[in-house]
Amino acid sequence: MSRPRWALVRPPGDSFARALSEHPDRATIDPERARAQHGAYREALMRLGLEVTTLPPDEELPDSCFVQDLAIVLNGRALLCRPGAPSRQPETSVFETDLRRVVPSVDRVRAPATIEGGDVIRVGDRFIAGRSDRTNYEGIAALERFAAPDARVVRAEVGEPFLHLLSGLGVAGDAVVGSEALIDQAAFDGLDRVAAPEEEAVGCNFVTVGDDVLMAAGYGKVRSLVEAAGFRVHEVELSEFTKADGGPTCLSLLV
Repeated sequence: MSRPRWALVRPPGDSFARALSEHPDRATIDPERARAQHGAYREALMRLGLEVTTLPPDEELPDSCFVQDLAIVLNGRALLCRPGAPSRQPETSVFETDLRRVVPSVDRVRAPATIEGGDVIRVGDRFIAGRSDRTNYEGIAALERFAAPDARVVRAEVGEPFLHLLSGLGVAGDAVVGSEALIDQAAFDGLDRVAAPEEEAVGCNFVTVGDDVLMAAGYGKVRSLVEAAGFRVHEVELSEFTKADGGPTCLSLLV
């Protein structure tokens, strides 16, 4: 898989206080603090060598800062997703115009299929796609049609307490670091499985760019595992996004 060159991001608006979440602290989400954290996140992406395109906040769509869920990109083509949460489905129409400026060839997922980018990770010549409350089998089938013949799709299962596949794992080189319940599946055959402590599994939601990993601050055990795998780790405070069941990968679409 080639190194990403571009990142699309969208800062949260004041409406982010109403973001979908099952986190016990969701009522304390501070949109102003979230915007400051998002700014630090953008700066971290630029330090990793990515060109960052920042879209304007959208007050009508509280979850729209989680742009990764909206599209899957492969070899200059994009699949515009259909989120499993009905309140998020309008996000894709808003996002499509901006996406086409970067990836001119865009296909759409159609009902009844649902798929969110947080359930999909590319590893070499394959996509690993997790069936979850947000991504159904029809959505994974849509990804299979989109990916052929450039990549194959293998399926995984996502269960509680994880919202998405990437809520509890990350891939850095030949290693998948995450919750044992997620990584102990045939979909991850061929990778070195590194089990993280369950209490820090959400810290495994990290962005990998070459030999660098960008992760949320506060997960020291996960950081040690990633560094032991030979990667440079960069931390950024993302507490407000954690309260909205989000993490580093959720906040950017890498191209």
